Amino acid sequence: MYLDDMPKFRIGTDDFKKLRDQKGYFVDKSLLIKEIIEGSDVILIPRPRRFGKTLNMTMLRYFFEKTEISNAYLFEGLNIAKYPEYMSHLGQYPVISISLKDFKRDSYESFLKAVRTEMSRLYSSFPDLVFSLDNGRKERFLRICREEADVDDLYGSLKEIILYCYQYYQKPAIVIIDEYDAPMIEAWTNGYYDDISRFMRFWLGGGLKHDNAQALYRAVVTGILRVAKESIFSELNNLDVSTTLTPCTLSSLFGFTEKEVEKILQDFHLPDCIAMIREWYNGYIFGKETIYNPWSVSQFVHKYPAIPAPHWLNTSTNSLIYKELQAGGPEIKHDLEQLLSGQILRYPLSETITFKDIGISPANIWSFLYFSGYLCADDPQSDIRGRSAYRLSIPNKEIGFAYETFVERTYPTKQGGLDALMDWFINAKPAQELQDLLQDIVLNLVSVHDLAKLPEAVFHAFVLGLLANLRVVYEIRSNAETGYGRADIIMIPKNSRYPVAYLIEFKSIGQEKDMEQACVHALAQIHTNNYSAAVQNTGISPDLVRNLAIILQGKRVMVGEEGLDKAHMTSSPEDLSSSGI
Repeated sequence: MYLDDMPKFRIGTDDFKKLRDQKGYFVDKSLLIKEIIEGSDVILIPRPRRFGKTLNMTMLRYFFEKTEISNAYLFEGLNIAKYPEYMSHLGQYPVISISLKDFKRDSYESFLKAVRTEMSRLYSSFPDLVFSLDNGRKERFLRICREEADVDDLYGSLKEIILYCYQYYQKPAIVIIDEYDAPMIEAWTNGYYDDISRFMRFWLGGGLKHDNAQALYRAVVTGILRVAKESIFSELNNLDVSTTLTPCTLSSLFGFTEKEVEKILQDFHLPDCIAMIREWYNGYIFGKETIYNPWSVSQFVHKYPAIPAPHWLNTSTNSLIYKELQAGGPEIKHDLEQLLSGQILRYPLSETITFKDIGISPANIWSFLYFSGYLCADDPQSDIRGRSAYRLSIPNKEIGFAYETFVERTYPTKQGGLDALMDWFINAKPAQELQDLLQDIVLNLVSVHDLAKLPEAVFHAFVLGLLANLRVVYEIRSNAETGYGRADIIMIPKNSRYPVAYLIEFKSIGQEKDMEQACVHALAQIHTNNYSAAVQNTGISPDLVRNLAIILQGKRVMVGEEGLDKAHMTSSPEDLSSSGI
């Protein structure tokens, strides 16, 4: 096949017509049209960002929109073309299409200015409507076109243009609102959330609850969160919500399915990359469908033979994620520890999560992370209150990078930072160097407030979060059952290049206790409870197992060591005393 004949992903092109006209590679999601025609009057489709929402919404627009030149050619050869009864809807409706993804502003006044500009564009795209209006409505119509609308004009602007379209064209309108919650996320960050919630309730919620039910044929709204408890959609008795938790026919229409990814790799002559793609970009479950991140898969194929890398993550979104994780306190740190070690974390997920709810409980934080695309949820089981508690996990290697970056940014170390800590374990360096690294973390970064609550658990979480970066070469287990008890951390090498295994026991002691004696007890606990059983079962020689006791006394750290034919107790408590700690 010649290079010119190879299919091409048009990276960054999220306009359906432009993509088809440029003969860009298109993963056929046209049966979404069938689902919209068969579905409810108003549907809200929450999905993570860059999972194909905008491309799908522009596809709906070009299908339904009444135009002088037919768009039928855009749908030739697609799945929807097999259904004449649905194709009869092509080009039959006035379409009101608005994207709010660029409405992110640092103040409420700037947001209103953006709405004025967008509604002016929308109204101006229907110039003939003004001739069918009475004087009062005509003047309001023209004010909006001139970007002179006041807030009251804007409140009713969506509702009124739906009515004007219906009266003029004698056809009900189709409304498409893409990324409705993008400005709300920005408002939450910049402190005008209540103002924008009130506006959206009048403008969006009021517009879609139309007084004339015949004026609206279908409305499709996309976003990340449902945000129903904000009362934005509280009065919509015709609203259907299709979240990723509920199995439905829409589950496979956003993101790439397993079969679609296999076909993509065949079409681009990359069938041998399937295992790599699964490791990096798979792991989402929408309803019962296994879903790949479409943006990242497209980027990987487009940039091949470049090695896999995080493509979906971006700084602005991550900053909000990191902020919520950091504000979660010791309980979130403990839960994050479980996630990073690959253990099961179970929580009920709220489909009506709001930004105001996020910091109230860990369950709300994990709900936010799930709907934002940072967690996989499956295997729902009833908890003690009868709620569905989902098994949560990190979806793939790409998202693992986000959490590891959070840990590294939140708990960096001096003397080479995270790399120094990783280097210590990989090269089996002296215990004194590990103690110095951990002491640096405690002195400079660990909150005294956190340590006062759960000193051992918090410090355990800190260290485990940092060690998660070694998952490529180590199997890392936390609080794992082994022998006659639970080892705090077990590190089992995955290959012979890094042969040393580690058993780590944490202890927090009061100021009156002796740190060296605590080290002795911790190392004895490793032996007494036979924690090495898990390591020995993998065939690793006992001579290649290092037992480490990490003792925390206030903000003092001691590391005791046993293994590799040596026993060592560091002596820096005296050094700490001389430093005034």
